[in-house]
Amino acid sequence: MSRLRQPKAIEFPLLRPDALLCPLLRFSVGKGRTRYPQTGGVQVMGRAEDLFERISTLGEPAIDAFIVERQSEELFLDFKRSADSASGTRLHDRDRENLAKAVSGFGNSEGGVIVWGIDCRPNPALGDVAAMRTGVQNPRRFKSWLESAVSGLTLPPHPGVRHVAIDGGDDQSGFVATLIPKSHMAPHQCLRPPQYYLRAGSNFEPVPHGVLAGMFGRSPHPVIFHMWSAPPAQLAENGRARFKIGLLLTNRSAVIARDVYLSVTVFPPGGNSTIAVEFPDLQNWTATQAFGCMTQVLCKDGFRLAPNVVCQPVVLSFSLVPPFPERFSLKITTGCAGSPIKEFAHRLTPDELESLYAEVLATREDVDACQRFVHKIVGAQVDGREA
Repeated sequence: MSRLRQPKAIEFPLLRPDALLCPLLRFSVGKGRTRYPQTGGVQVMGRAEDLFERISTLGEPAIDAFIVERQSEELFLDFKRSADSASGTRLHDRDRENLAKAVSGFGNSEGGVIVWGIDCRPNPALGDVAAMRTGVQNPRRFKSWLESAVSGLTLPPHPGVRHVAIDGGDDQSGFVATLIPKSHMAPHQCLRPPQYYLRAGSNFEPVPHGVLAGMFGRSPHPVIFHMWSAPPAQLAENGRARFKIGLLLTNRSAVIARDVYLSVTVFPPGGNSTIAVEFPDLQNWTATQAFGCMTQVLCKDGFRLAPNVVCQPVVLSFSLVPPFPERFSLKITTGCAGSPIKEFAHRLTPDELESLYAEVLATREDVDACQRFVHKIVGAQVDGREA
């Protein structure tokens, strides 16, 4: 392992994904994974995020599977029947109350998913199980009501709540899934009435003050996330697609982050395609490379990342041209002193790369299409959804 003392670009040699770092990459597709059929990507995530992505991807068949398999409510999953099946002109007060409890309870715990439009019935052996479809009228309108309500339900508001509308096989009714991830801004208190909740088994339980003080009385820790700076791809006359991806880090917490680090492992798709790594800010970062495919950067002593501040320690420079004989793999790990580790992994098969390339080649004059191509190559998300 050698230290890079001057800014420069490094082109990775062609390595097969099943070569040196195979155990590391296999770790990223184990328990808690989600495969995206559109791009073959894999993102490391928690149980709640995995459930939500599975429901979003499969749609109505996922709803039917819950009922056929008599899925029980559990720590990460809750079923709700809308009080008026969303037939009114606004979100029903009971639905609003249930959403508020869930935002507080799931947000203060390990996160979870609500599926709106399924009726639960008690089972002596299994507990509350999914019994029948009730649906919600106009699921996209109901989704909009939920989105509008979230910010006024708890103090502080939960910034990570997401919803997806699911068609139910006709034009009138369907379902909505709500993801409430574990919150780095916890504890969240319901406003009406003022009360904190935790998820306990399949219920949302009020939390006594003493329990809450024991859980959240400790000092908050920083939370580091990665983001993308991704301009549209440029296609040369010879068909080569070139673009640069800036890897951005941000601190989504109320405290200052120290000892910030970023690890990037990338396997190019082979052939005449190359991926280079550039370090635009070696004044504040120390960079190392291992095995020709792994790059690590660590902030220097004295560097601190304040809340909501963005920095860019690494730039990936892509030059892609068919054929693509190998699979493309990308893994990103981020964190800092005292924070949880965040991991992201993404893969594309040769066939998926060929398909994406053919699509952008046919629409090379469309700037938006060239932008989407870049997002899909690296598995970036736009507004909470994969590009």
